[in-house]
Amino acid sequence: MTDKLKYLEGRPFCMVRMRVLDVATDKVELVPIHGVAKVQPDGLVVEENTGEQHMVPHSALDTIYPSDGTELLKDAEHFVIVKIGPAE
Repeated sequence: MTDKLKYLEGRPFCMVRMRVLDVATDKVELVPIHGVAKVQPDGLVVEENTGEQHMVPHSALDTIYPSDGTELLKDAEHFVIVKIGPAE
């Protein structure tokens, strides 16, 4: 699994957490986490410049894409969107 992720090692990366706020209106909240991709034996981590690390869920590893230049992604070369639980 991690062999196919090696191209990401050390590259600027953005994990976007998407929370559905209202299903009826398709309203979502997007929270970007910017950092550097770190490939580990158990998967992929985004390491922020503060040193904080965020594991990319295994279910999202097949949906990593090159950046499309969107302002939300800043200087990230690749990104992934991770759906998280509903708003509380």
